[in-house]
Amino acid sequence: MRHWFWILLIAVGLQAQETRIQILGTTDMHGRVTAEDAFTLQPANRGWAKLASIIRRQKALNPNTVLVDCGDTLQGEPLNYVRNVLRRDLPEPGVAIMNALGYAAMAVGNHDFDWGMEVLREAEKQARFPFLSANTADAKGKRAFPAHVLVTVGGVRVALVGFTTPGVPSMTEPGNYAGLRFADIVASAKEEVPRLRDKEKADVVVALLHSGLGAVSGREGDENAALRLVDQVPGLDAVFTGHTHQAIQTEHKGVPILQAESQGRALAAVDLQLRMERGRWRVAAASGRLLRPDAETPSDPEVLSLTADLRAATDRYLDTAATNLQVDLDSRWSRMEDTPVMQLMHQVQRQATGAQLSAAACPGPKLFIPKGPTSVRQFYALAPYENQVARIRITGAQLKAYLEHAAKHYLYSWEPELYNRDVPFYNFDTVDGATYALDLGKPVGARVASLSFQGQPVKPDQTFTLALSTYRLRGGGGYMEAIGFKGTPELITPVSQRNLLLEYVLARPSLSLAAGNGWRTIPYLDRERIQGLAR
Repeated sequence: MRHWFWILLIAVGLQAQETRIQILGTTDMHGRVTAEDAFTLQPANRGWAKLASIIRRQKALNPNTVLVDCGDTLQGEPLNYVRNVLRRDLPEPGVAIMNALGYAAMAVGNHDFDWGMEVLREAEKQARFPFLSANTADAKGKRAFPAHVLVTVGGVRVALVGFTTPGVPSMTEPGNYAGLRFADIVASAKEEVPRLRDKEKADVVVALLHSGLGAVSGREGDENAALRLVDQVPGLDAVFTGHTHQAIQTEHKGVPILQAESQGRALAAVDLQLRMERGRWRVAAASGRLLRPDAETPSDPEVLSLTADLRAATDRYLDTAATNLQVDLDSRWSRMEDTPVMQLMHQVQRQATGAQLSAAACPGPKLFIPKGPTSVRQFYALAPYENQVARIRITGAQLKAYLEHAAKHYLYSWEPELYNRDVPFYNFDTVDGATYALDLGKPVGARVASLSFQGQPVKPDQTFTLALSTYRLRGGGGYMEAIGFKGTPELITPVSQRNLLLEYVLARPSLSLAAGNGWRTIPYLDRERIQGLAR
C-alpha cells in the first residue's frame, strides 16, 4: 500500500513541475470582420467572426492561453474608413473584438498610423490591452508606446515585447506619425530582451513583430527582420510576425516563427512545454502551427453583435449609386496591355495634379466592374488604401529608369512562368502620357523600347511632371531609389487617391473609358496565357 502511495506522490510532484501554455496570434486583420468579401460580397473563409470561433475553441482546450496581435488593425476595409472618418462615435471594431476575446497585447503596425496619431491614440485608449512598440520613439528618444507587457498564465511569467517595421516613413504621410522615429528592430531587441530576462525575471519571452521574415543576412533598418532578430538576439522563445501577409510556419535556432497571413485567413498557435528548474520555469519544447477557418467554422455571434451598427453604416455608404459605366472594367489584362481600368486611374491622377504623365499600380488580376449601373462599393476596391497623389518633376532618363524598374515584374517571355514572384503585381506600374514598349526578350534593365512623348523620342535631359501615389513617393516598391529621385514633390493632393477616384466617378452620370494603347509588350502577350497565370 505504501508503495502505491509513494508512486502517486511522485507522479503528482512531477506534474506540478511541468505545465503547458499556448500563445495564439493574429495579424494584419485590416478590419475584416465578416466571412465575405466587402466588394464582391462573395463568401470567404476569413475574418474576425470565424477566427473568434477558433480562438474560443483553442482557449477551451487549454485555458493557459495568451492572445496577441501583430498590428495593422485600424486600416484596410471600408469599415475602417467609415469608422475613422465618418463615425468616430462608434467603437473601433478590431479593438472592441480584441477586448471581448481578452487579448494581452498588440504590436503597432505601419497602417495603424494611416489615420494620424489622434485616431491611433483614441484606439489605444479604448483597448484593454497595451499597444507595444519597443523601437518607436520621439525626437528626444522618449518611447511612444510601451516596449513590453508582463502577463502571468498558468503560473508562468510571460513577457510580450513588440516592434514596428522601420519602414513606416515610406508607407504613410509624415504628419500621420508626428515626428516619431523608428529604430532598427534587432538593435532595439538587443537592449530589451536581456532586460526582460534578467531584471523582469520573465520565464518566457515572446516577440510580436509588425515585420516579415526577412533574411538572416539582412541589414540594419530592414523592413522585414524576423530571421535576423532570432539569429542575433538570444533569449526569445517564440516570434509572431506580420506585415507581409504571408503564411509563415518555420523556426530558426529552435525558435518557432509564425505569421497568420492576413485578414483572418489563419490563426498562429505556439505550444510551449515548460519544466520547473531551480525555481524557474524553462521552455522544454516549443512547436508552432497555423489553424485555418473553413466553410464549417461558425461566425462568432458576439463579434457580429459588437460590429452591427458600424457594418450597417458601412453598407449604406458602399451602396451609394456611382455612375453608369459604358464599358466593362476588367483588371485581368492590365499587365499585358493598356486597359480602360488603368485609363481611369491615370485620368483621375492627371486631372487632380495637372501632370503630363501618370504612373499607377496594377490593381491585380481579379477586379471586375461590369458595364451598367455601379456603386461606391465597386470603385472602392480600386484604391483601398489611404495614399494621396503627388506631382514630381523627373527627367527623360528617370522616366526610362522608372519603366525599367516596372519591367522587373516579368521573367523572359519564353519561360513557362511569366511573372517574377519577387515583384508582386501591386509593384508593377504603367505610365500614361508617354508611349513605350517592354521587350520581354531582353534582360532586366534593357527592356524599354520606343519611348516617346507626343510623337517624339524622349531625350535623357528632357523634363516631365509625373503624377504618382504617395506610397511610391515615400519609397514603396523601390521606384524612387531606382530612378535616383531625391527631390520634393511640387504638390500633394489634400485628399486620398480613392476619394479623388470617387469624386471623378460620382460627378459623371455616365462614364465611357477607352484604352489609350500607350504601351505594349514585345512580343504581344496572349490573353489565354495571361488568364492561366492570373494570381
